[in-house]
Amino acid sequence: MSIFVSVLFYVVPALMIIWFMVSVVSALRRKNKILEAILEEMKKKN
Repeated sequence: MSIFVSVLFYVVPALMIIWFMVSVVSALRRKNKILEAILEEMKKKN
């Protein structure tokens, strides 16, 4: 029973934190690509 409790209170939150960090990094990469595309379009117009 104590193993189950330790998994519940330590491993599960750690996995959620890792998942959140990965999702934030991927969102920032997507935002960066969009901004780079906008910059290229602005350079073409000038």
